[in-house]
Amino acid sequence: MAEFLFKLKNLNWLFVFLVFFLSFVGFVMIYSATISGENMILVSHVYKIAIGFTFMIFIALIDMDFWKRYAYVFYFLGLILLFWASFYGYLGKGARRWINLFGINFQPSETMKIILIISLAKFFDEKKIQENKDYFFLVLPILLVIVPFLLILSQPDLGTAMLILFVSLIIFFMSGISWKLFAIFGTLSLTIAPYLWNGLKDYQKQRILTLFNPENDPLGSGYHIIQSQIAIGSGGTFGKGWLKGSQSHLDFLPEKHTDFIFSMLGEEFGFFGTISVIGLICLITFMAFQIFRRYAHNNFNRVVGYGIISNFFFASLINMSMVIGILPVVGLPLPLVSYGGSSMLTYFIGFGIILSLDRNSK
Repeated sequence: MAEFLFKLKNLNWLFVFLVFFLSFVGFVMIYSATISGENMILVSHVYKIAIGFTFMIFIALIDMDFWKRYAYVFYFLGLILLFWASFYGYLGKGARRWINLFGINFQPSETMKIILIISLAKFFDEKKIQENKDYFFLVLPILLVIVPFLLILSQPDLGTAMLILFVSLIIFFMSGISWKLFAIFGTLSLTIAPYLWNGLKDYQKQRILTLFNPENDPLGSGYHIIQSQIAIGSGGTFGKGWLKGSQSHLDFLPEKHTDFIFSMLGEEFGFFGTISVIGLICLITFMAFQIFRRYAHNNFNRVVGYGIISNFFFASLINMSMVIGILPVVGLPLPLVSYGGSSMLTYFIGFGIILSLDRNSK
């Protein structure tokens, strides 16, 4: 009991507060989005925040050796769940991404993001780049990335698949891979881009084309972006006020409690509201980076930490860029703010691991 209390006392409670405050912003916005009668969504969201927060504190008390020891076990379990979801999972909105566990829909691709980061960190901690000059040993980590990437892409879930690929590239770079290999990879990607384009589904192609000219189909593929931009622009400097967003409450803004919740935030709280949330996300990211700087000589902990916070930061960046029309709509939620079970739980688990890193560094 004394050891438990000691670990609890040594948690970074400022970091915990910042994470909780970001999830509270999500609660405030989802309350506004569901005030017209969708109360069960709000109740479900509060329930998921409570579960996620409990998971975060529990995981923060687990030492990092546990994750390193069982990294590959978690990977294969995650891969089995991913296979099951891709071929036999629950079908919703034209995608097969979920598994129904005891009446709860669970998305394995979300937890796979954390599992893959831990698995790659374990591999690169045991196989030092400097000790392997031929780079043939990279076949295994590339396979670790490619298999879940292709499975998630087939579901289809382009946003999560691309985020996994991008975070994996960051981990490869941090582990000491030469920039020349990245140049070769980039050239190869440009070469096969036409074939990748032909492999996209029609609606995915349409989303990319809509990015350049949403007004070309204002009532079809361009509707989401146009309404999102109207909502954010109409908020002005200080916003229209909480619960007073016309675009969202008159149901012009689609998916207002999930993918486009940032647009609703901009409409009701204006420029200052959106810049405050961006600042909060950047502050959480900065605090995490300060923690990882203490692990210059522990490659596993360092790579895990940078991978997890990169996943959080770039998911936030992609979502915000998506709703203002800089990037195509790929269905990525805003971390801890958008409504969602598997996604929210994954981010809480990731923050729990960051808290564990901070506690161990002390």
